[in-house]
Amino acid sequence: MNLQRNNNLFVYLILGGSMLFWGTSFVFTTIALKITDPISIVFIRLFISAVMLWIIIAVFFRKEKIPFSLLKWIAVLAFFEPFIYFLGETYGLQRVSPVITSLIISTIPVFIAIVMRLFFRAKLTAINFIGIFISLSGVILILVEKNMQFAVDVLGLSLLFVAVFAAVGYGIFLNKLAPNVHPVWLIAVQNTFGAFFFLPLYLALRQPPNFTHASVFTFLTPKWEMWTCILLLSIFSSSLAFIFYSVGVQKIGVARSSVFANLVPIFTAITSFILLDEHLSVLKIIGILIVVFGLMLTQRSSTSFSSAPPK
Repeated sequence: MNLQRNNNLFVYLILGGSMLFWGTSFVFTTIALKITDPISIVFIRLFISAVMLWIIIAVFFRKEKIPFSLLKWIAVLAFFEPFIYFLGETYGLQRVSPVITSLIISTIPVFIAIVMRLFFRAKLTAINFIGIFISLSGVILILVEKNMQFAVDVLGLSLLFVAVFAAVGYGIFLNKLAPNVHPVWLIAVQNTFGAFFFLPLYLALRQPPNFTHASVFTFLTPKWEMWTCILLLSIFSSSLAFIFYSVGVQKIGVARSSVFANLVPIFTAITSFILLDEHLSVLKIIGILIVVFGLMLTQRSSTSFSSAPPK
C-alpha cells in the first residue's frame, strides 16, 4: 500500500513538474521576445530539443522502433504542431500577456471536445457541455472590459486562436498515431520535422538580437538572459515536460493526467507576477478561476479528446 502511495506521489510530482515547465514557458518566451525575434526563438528551441531527445533515445530507447510508413503522418502532425502552433503562439505572445496567452491555450481541450463531438460523434456528458459553456464564459469575462470593449490586442488574440486550432488538428492526428509510436520517439521526430519547417523562415526572417534591452534577470547580461530562456524552453518545456507527461499517462491514464493541465495558467500567473511584475484585476482572477473550473468539468469522464498541452 505504501509502495503504491509512493508511486502515485512520484507520478503526481512529475505531472506537476511538466505543468510547471509548460506554465513558465509563456513567461520565458516573453522575456526572450524582448531581445530577439519569434522565429529565432522557436527554431533554436526546437533544434536543441531535437538534439537532446535523440541523445536520450540513443541512451535509453534505441531498441524502440518507429514504422517508416508513419513518418509522413508525423510530418503532418509536426505541421500542425510545432510549426503552425508556434507561429500563432509566439507571435501572439508579442501582443498579449503571458497569463492571457496561457489561459487561451489552456482552452484547447474545450475546442477538441467540440470538434470531436461535431465531426467524430464523440460522446459528451451533460457535465462536459456545462464545462464548455463555463470555460468560454470565463474567457469572455477576461477578454472584455466593463464597457464591452476588448481588453487585449485583437490581432494577438487572433494569432493565439490560430495556435489553438492548430493544436486541435494536432490532437486529432495524435489520437491516431500515439498508440503506434513510443512517445519519446514521437516527440523527437516531431520536433525534428518542426525544426526543418522553421529553418527556411529562420534563414530568411531572423533579426539581430537587441542586446541593449534591460535584463529581467539583473544578474545576467541580455545575451545570457536570451540564451538562458531559450535553453530553459528547449530542455524543460519542449523535452522533459513531454517525457514526464507521457510517464504520467502510462501510470495513471490520460483522463487523470489531463486534469493536471488546469495548473498551467496558475503557474503562468505566479511566474508572471514574480518575474514580470504582472498584476491581475479581481475580475480577471475570477475569470481565470471560472475557466479552470470549466476545464475540469469539460475533461471529466471524457477520455476521447484529452490531450497534453502542446508546448
